[in-house]
Amino acid sequence: MNLLLLSDSHGNTEQLMGIKRRLKEQGKVDAILFAGDGHGDMSRLNAECDIFEVRGNCDLFSRQPDQQLITLLDTKIFLAHGHLLGVKRGLDRLAAAAREKGAKYAVYGHNHVQEINLIAGVQCINPGALLNGEYAILNLTDGRLRFFNRATA
Repeated sequence: MNLLLLSDSHGNTEQLMGIKRRLKEQGKVDAILFAGDGHGDMSRLNAECDIFEVRGNCDLFSRQPDQQLITLLDTKIFLAHGHLLGVKRGLDRLAAAAREKGAKYAVYGHNHVQEINLIAGVQCINPGALLNGEYAILNLTDGRLRFFNRATA
């Protein structure tokens, strides 16, 4: 099961449509997890899969929740933008919130930095900013994570 991890598109529809074209060429995406600051971008995607989305600090009029716990293939994934958990000052609060809910992964955004960190048994993944052409794909079947940016896409 391939999950497309996105965050921080900040209304850049061009990047969003570009990723949609690339994904059609590259293969199947089973679900999209969007970690906020999209300014309604996900509604323009017209994806052919489930989309899970949370509100970011710039999504002023969004009706999305601040966080979600998603279960796919018996794997729990905590999704949050991260601004309410202070991710710019560290990931301990994010990891604690995910661990409290029994999540193996925590997907977040906010700081526009692609990274993965194992904290207290939780894989904390930031796919980077789609605004900058960055995203990630997580395969839940084998646990493989791939990061993409303008240079690798």
